[in-house]
Amino acid sequence: MWQFMHYTAPGFGLQHSWWVDDRQDPEKSTRAEARYLKDLYNQFGDWYLAMAAYNSGAGNVQQAVRRTGYADFWELYKRNVLPAETKNYVPIIVAMTVMAKNPVQYGLTGIEPQKPVDMETVKVDYAVDLRLVAEAVDAPVEALSDLNPSLIRLSTPKDSPFELRLPAGSKDKFVEAMQGIPRDKRVLWRYHKVAEGDTLGGLAKKYHTTAKAISQANNLESEELSPEAKLIIPVTPAGRAAEARGSFAKQATRYQVRKGDTVLSVADDFGVPPESLRKWNHIKGNNLRKGRVITIHKPVASDDRVVASSGTHKKKKTAAAESVTSAKAATPKTHTVKPGETLYSIASQYNTTVAALQRDNSAAATKLRVGDVLVIRQ
Repeated sequence: MWQFMHYTAPGFGLQHSWWVDDRQDPEKSTRAEARYLKDLYNQFGDWYLAMAAYNSGAGNVQQAVRRTGYADFWELYKRNVLPAETKNYVPIIVAMTVMAKNPVQYGLTGIEPQKPVDMETVKVDYAVDLRLVAEAVDAPVEALSDLNPSLIRLSTPKDSPFELRLPAGSKDKFVEAMQGIPRDKRVLWRYHKVAEGDTLGGLAKKYHTTAKAISQANNLESEELSPEAKLIIPVTPAGRAAEARGSFAKQATRYQVRKGDTVLSVADDFGVPPESLRKWNHIKGNNLRKGRVITIHKPVASDDRVVASSGTHKKKKTAAAESVTSAKAATPKTHTVKPGETLYSIASQYNTTVAALQRDNSAAATKLRVGDVLVIRQ
């Protein structure tokens, strides 16, 4: 939200790696922004100049001061030696500050601040899939993603410790659940809450493993399963790929290749078989060129393909037909997500809605990431 450049972020305590981008975390990036502004104030001795330097860079402001001999924002403003965006940037902040301090005068009454999110943290020094975390603490995976916005991948880092945020009251449940999963399996294995009618054979088929493996992992003495019980599901890499194969989202996600990406790493990140990724994009080998936009059909769980409604199949088909008709009626545009952008800001830019962006882009429905290419239908 503070639009830190990747080369500036580390200097203010924001980690930026293959796994984590702290610039996406509102709390961490806001604290970093405050440190940055304080440094700029110490450099210029003036808050207006500090704000101007934050917007256009300290070098630009220093050059303007040297050219005019005035270390005063308003003099620089009048002499037109600052970028137009910076000339507007500082007065906007001043105006917002005045309005915030005098809310009644400006009609800003009855505003209820959003309450802080109730959560707790646990330090992990291993990679763990957020889907496993969600299953362990009985929370939606979307909630875990929202609590940990700095995670670029759907996993904690493999090579460094991470402060994992959990819903309040779930830390002990998480720690206990992880004890049943080997450290090196926490990006593969899953938990499953037994539902009425579940059988070992059915679960083995669903997760592409074996009934024997499930039984051994849970020390089961019989094949009878107790409803609501949680079972450890020992998924293998081959089983994970098989689970994804043939159950992909029809709506494609477009992904812009970053430095260090390979077919295998991207396939692992999105949970799709490497051969499918190659097939979708006509790729041979493992190399990917930085900046290339590739197409990915994300895996869809079997229960995600079932529409939870009382409507008939005919109604769902009609809705799908209407969606296709609507898609054909407008020529889509694409937008590459830049640092600091949100679904709301992108929707406003193209005169569309957040709901429409989420409908047309499966990636946007879960987590917006820098480099994602969104389809824009107006």
